[in-house]
Amino acid sequence: MIIRQLIYISSLIASFVFFILYPPWISWYLHVILLLLIPLDLLLSLPGMLSKDILMYAPPVVEKGADAKLILTTIHMKSYPVRCVIAKLHVTGDDFSAIRRIRCPGERDERREVMIDTSRSGVSIFEIRRIWTVSLIGLFALPKKVKIKEAVLIMPQPVKPVNTMALQHGIQLKPKPGGGFSEDHDIREYIKGDPIRSIHWKLSAKFNSLVIREPLVPPPHSRLVHVMRWKNTAEREITLGRLRWVSDYLLKWQMPFYVKYERNTSISEIRQETDLSDFLRNVLIDSTIKLNTTNPPPSRFSWIFRVEAVDIDMEPEDETGTDVIDQEVKIW
Repeated sequence: MIIRQLIYISSLIASFVFFILYPPWISWYLHVILLLLIPLDLLLSLPGMLSKDILMYAPPVVEKGADAKLILTTIHMKSYPVRCVIAKLHVTGDDFSAIRRIRCPGERDERREVMIDTSRSGVSIFEIRRIWTVSLIGLFALPKKVKIKEAVLIMPQPVKPVNTMALQHGIQLKPKPGGGFSEDHDIREYIKGDPIRSIHWKLSAKFNSLVIREPLVPPPHSRLVHVMRWKNTAEREITLGRLRWVSDYLLKWQMPFYVKYERNTSISEIRQETDLSDFLRNVLIDSTIKLNTTNPPPSRFSWIFRVEAVDIDMEPEDETGTDVIDQEVKIW
């Protein structure tokens, strides 16, 4: 826009000099036409300049190193011509900040894509506080205050912690209380007091003794992954990478778990990958994000796996478990 203004001023000066040096009527008309471009540009563009706005979309979660794009879309209520819309984009992270001027087409629903830097994990916040709508010829720019903000969580790559042998392997099924139907079951001898409907008559006839089909279910889990506080971005990278590895490992074995951040009193249940991303967004971006609390945490945990940047990740527990209320006093 500045270049166009300079070109217009230069043309206006040149026409004035031409009018002084060559008095004939053609130089006068040329100078008048250039002067009329100012109100004409404003008159044609002002309705569109007043109606223009912009929308921004950013993916809430992306993988580190993946291709991700920020999308800016120009919108307006009325189809009046303008040249373009310029947005001042503020990009901030834990240890960096930048300002970019993005030029978006003036037509309705036109999109402009901006690549997101995913070379580091953590949070990138994109914010637009002001836009400028440029007139049709490019001589004017009308500013407008806006409040548009998007946060992108860049998931870390899994980093294997030490003492992984301390993690549980597989699921140990237990008899279903009260019996009933279950996809998994076991065969054992009949014990006095077992329900008659549980007797497996065909196998009982084969072995010439009463046997029952006992339904098995996984026990209510009481596993806790405790995320320790990090001191800088390097420690945060290691800590979150180890948390990602532990989460992927436990979910692979279909072992849901609870997770707690040292600086946060709330405990969240992780049953799927989206639960972990919600937990990280809650810790790193917005503490008001609703976490998975379908199953309230138990009063005691069977084991606690500590995730931090140093090479001590497992906190040994006795077989009786650890009381949630006394954890901070007894362990940390």
